[in-house]
Amino acid sequence: MTHPFLKELAKRPLLADGGIGTLLYARGASPEASFEHLNLTKQDEIQKVHIDYINAGADVIETNSFSANRFRLANFGLEAETHKINLWAAKIARNAREVGGQPVFVAGSVGPTGKLMVPIGDVTKDDLKAAFTEQMEALLAGGVDLFMIETMSSLEETAIAVRAARSVSKLPVVAQMSFSPDGHTLLGVTPEDVVKLFVKLGDDAPDVIGINCGAGPGPVFDSLLRMSHALKEKGIDASKLNYSCLPNAGQPSLSGGRYQFMSGPDYCASYVEPYVRAGARLVGGCCGTTPHHIKAMRIELDKYIESQNASSAATAQELPALKPEALISTKDKARSNDGKKETPKPKSELPALAARLTAAKENPKNGDFFVSVELDPPKGAIAKKILQAAETLRDAGADAINVGDSPMARVRMSSLATCQLISQNVKIETIIHFTTRDRNLMGIQADLLGCQALGIHNVIALTGDPPALGNYVHATAVYDVDSIGLIKIISQLNHGLDIAGNSIGTPTTLSIACALNPTHENRAQELDRFAKKIAAGAHFTMTQPLYQLRDLTDFLEEFGECKIPILVGIMPLNSFKHAEYLHNEVPGITIPDKVRKAMEKAGDQGAAVGLELAEELLEQLRPLCQGTYVVPSFGRYDDMCQFVKGIKAKSHTKAGAKS
Repeated sequence: MTHPFLKELAKRPLLADGGIGTLLYARGASPEASFEHLNLTKQDEIQKVHIDYINAGADVIETNSFSANRFRLANFGLEAETHKINLWAAKIARNAREVGGQPVFVAGSVGPTGKLMVPIGDVTKDDLKAAFTEQMEALLAGGVDLFMIETMSSLEETAIAVRAARSVSKLPVVAQMSFSPDGHTLLGVTPEDVVKLFVKLGDDAPDVIGINCGAGPGPVFDSLLRMSHALKEKGIDASKLNYSCLPNAGQPSLSGGRYQFMSGPDYCASYVEPYVRAGARLVGGCCGTTPHHIKAMRIELDKYIESQNASSAATAQELPALKPEALISTKDKARSNDGKKETPKPKSELPALAARLTAAKENPKNGDFFVSVELDPPKGAIAKKILQAAETLRDAGADAINVGDSPMARVRMSSLATCQLISQNVKIETIIHFTTRDRNLMGIQADLLGCQALGIHNVIALTGDPPALGNYVHATAVYDVDSIGLIKIISQLNHGLDIAGNSIGTPTTLSIACALNPTHENRAQELDRFAKKIAAGAHFTMTQPLYQLRDLTDFLEEFGECKIPILVGIMPLNSFKHAEYLHNEVPGITIPDKVRKAMEKAGDQGAAVGLELAEELLEQLRPLCQGTYVVPSFGRYDDMCQFVKGIKAKSHTKAGAKS
């Protein structure tokens, strides 16, 4: 007989709940402890989470058991409690269903073990199967209606988990991979690779295959299109092509010492119909999605269901084939950080770039408008492409190349090595993004001394995106100091002393940049931190990408006179979808309604309109800044070359007119 969950799934799309762990965190649970252990110690709080999602309209609630396998529980000394924790995870969810009074399905949440198999790791396939079986048997004993295998990065581990589920019961199985905004898992699996999972599993294939976590609504939609296209191209049995989409609420940002997610309920809900029309039969949310998000998604899903007749409700409408340019690949630039107003050093004492920018600020008639272009380091060890891009941009008139430090917490070649390669091979100035995320106090000072020795004399001091944002979510961040502390360290080195007050011999000559986010949601905090950065010794500032003049003018009006030079961030938009993604999913970037409407109206001319808007904005911002750093969209360096040439031509024209 067909299981009730599968029967209901065939009738209509179902709505899953949102993020349990992030909701517990938001309600005060310690991130240093096991959330799953709360099944034994705080049962009422776990039940309240489930009830809130039921009341929001969820058809499926997941047990609080994501990390409740023996390997992950061992990190807290709780491996002996594995059966009990999972048993109660299911019981609490079932009790919540009774209290809520709604016929929801209880899904047993099963996450990855966090272990790599031999020869790379130290566990075998049998070890993983035993761990999954142990967890699933306990969830089964607690009374779950189906298994939700989720946030997987490895096809091999996913296959082992699915087979374990099939071995313990005949319950339905949902299997979900976690793809980054760039379209790959932590272990490099792409949406197209899921074909291999179906081929490998054969008759054991999951009843629902899909995507959760890893990214916000936009990139998850792109991954869904890629996955569904690949599976259909392979000729996989259409009866097994039920998809799920449970995205994060965008990307997290650190605010007030706690992580917050960017995408609001309405934005997440706007993707419900596209998901369903693309074939998703199970939609919902993951990290950062709250009962408010699920309620908004419930409203949109009900609207869609009501608008369909019986036949169309059971058939997903075909969407156009995925185009490569539809993929969103972007980054969060400079993280904002801190301050107290202080007059910068006299120009004669400043390092070279700081002195140049200060001179331009003191004498704007000299026409020296500085232009840097931001390039991401390679994902591998070959730098040919970035060197070619840097050379092309140099020839177009760029004054410098600024290089990210594993932006968005995704592993790339070290920014120091990349800057050195560019300096040596292209002979252009570089600005290194330098974060405190990956270096302790010793490593910070060692690398800064290395910058000096290698001729990398320009540093933007950043705290850095947290590992949870990127593709190594279990990596440990250092953060011995934040960006303000980093500025103080660099300033100390410029005075010939290390952080302990020991002489380093010859002082360094590093120009220090700091980040500024004029659109930060906590204006008071940003004003304070910006002042502290200046007081700590920052020579100039680089803003987050801006999209309207008032973003900077309003901030400066409240801050008062800015005594250090400003380089404004400019990231030309590529399409309406690009604008929506940046506005709703990338921390630190806010795009005004009028700009997004202009991009929507532009249609397939979005790239051209985006460049026009960027040129117009930069002209408006020129009186307020001494230069710009430009961020190419989707690696479109040819467009950036023309953009840079235009900026430089206008600078020379203005200088000639004033002379």
